[in-house]
Amino acid sequence: MKTLLPSRLRRICTMIVVLLILSTALQACQMATSFPTPTINTAEESPTQIETPPTTKTSEPSPTSQTATAVPITATPAQDIVKDLDEVLIDGANWYVGIETMDGERIYARDTEEIFFPASMIKIPIAMVTMKILEYRGDTVQDIHNYGIGRNFSALLEAMVVKSEDGATETLENFANGYGRLRSYLDWWGLKHTFFYPRRSTVEDLLLALKLINTQSTLNEEYNKYLLEMMSTYTENDETLLGVMMDELPDCVFYNKRGTMASPMVVADMGILACGDQTWYLVIAGTPTGLGTASYEGIQASIEDFGRVFGTYVQAQLNNN
Repeated sequence: MKTLLPSRLRRICTMIVVLLILSTALQACQMATSFPTPTINTAEESPTQIETPPTTKTSEPSPTSQTATAVPITATPAQDIVKDLDEVLIDGANWYVGIETMDGERIYARDTEEIFFPASMIKIPIAMVTMKILEYRGDTVQDIHNYGIGRNFSALLEAMVVKSEDGATETLENFANGYGRLRSYLDWWGLKHTFFYPRRSTVEDLLLALKLINTQSTLNEEYNKYLLEMMSTYTENDETLLGVMMDELPDCVFYNKRGTMASPMVVADMGILACGDQTWYLVIAGTPTGLGTASYEGIQASIEDFGRVFGTYVQAQLNNN
């Protein structure tokens, strides 16, 4: 016993020391992991951080999750209107057409996913992105009357949307495209088939743009109202193309943007037709086929016949309700 006791005491002491070391090490690890990770704060954020749409969850939900894109498309219940509309679209032209109700009922569709040159109709997405950047900066509609690029932003927007001026369009397109914002916002909103250089879009994208405006899913109330006011401002030739509908619908409002060009030849119109508590989104564009004989005047007349037929249909729907 006298010879074993010191040996056992040494082992016990050694074990106690090891346990004390392990306990100390464990506490040190816990303290180290409890410290917050340091963050770097800069005095000024970059323009990309300030003006591009967020890629993570923010207080503003993505429009693609809202009513404008969440409503399912249903088959039209009125095959008669489809037949009547088909009959007025002349041969010798490529037609890109879509009509949809605010409830997601697809009334008419032709080549809605085909990419085509939309002429001045593409100015609406440009206006949406430009105004979103200005809104994100904290500017009000009154503020943008006081500064801009050459002209104040309000004058540029009105020149582009109301007067369809190419100079103002180029200025605002370049502004919106800075830091890749134009592409970022269009993708964020779901307009993934709307392109620039060269300008291209689809009926589906343009219908979505109209829905986002009507449901105020992209801009705040002030800017959204301002855009709608510009789209409804009376201009020369408003009685042409789809505007002929208004002869049948005097109590309705048509917020639209026409698109016409001689080379390449495009005749087009799109807009939001608001009649009381009912709303329709319309996009129509016609271009000659490769070997087609359709003229500018022929395509324009066809769109106007299309508008008259649809205007009569809408009036019948309003009367039934």
